[in-house]
Amino acid sequence: MQVILILLLFVVGILVKSVNSERYVVGEGYGWRSAPYPTYYEDWGKTIKLKPGDELEFRFQKPDDLLQIAKYDYYACSSNTPSRQYKDNYYFKSSNNTNCINGQRLYVNVAPPNEDKDKDHQPGVLKN
Repeated sequence: MQVILILLLFVVGILVKSVNSERYVVGEGYGWRSAPYPTYYEDWGKTIKLKPGDELEFRFQKPDDLLQIAKYDYYACSSNTPSRQYKDNYYFKSSNNTNCINGQRLYVNVAPPNEDKDKDHQPGVLKN
């Protein structure tokens, strides 16, 4: 079984990458697949605090996948606006709407950079 890794480096406007950046594996050992209960990924998302430069790693197996979507589509479990960049909040879901309704979706907010801590950091980029 092939595991597909997607690394997303969040950028909010022109951000700087922290030398102390963290990498979070979404769902930890469970990975990115149909949620075991409806609030699984929401609960997992509450356990982390993202900052500019942090990375989310989505581990999943085909035929599952990942879409970045708009806020409205997140709450509606719709796929009307996939693959877009947003300035502050990020919304992700499986393209399988049934899996989304059952909880395979994630909302994250990236904290603004701390100007004192981030003076010496490199600019970040969004990688798909």
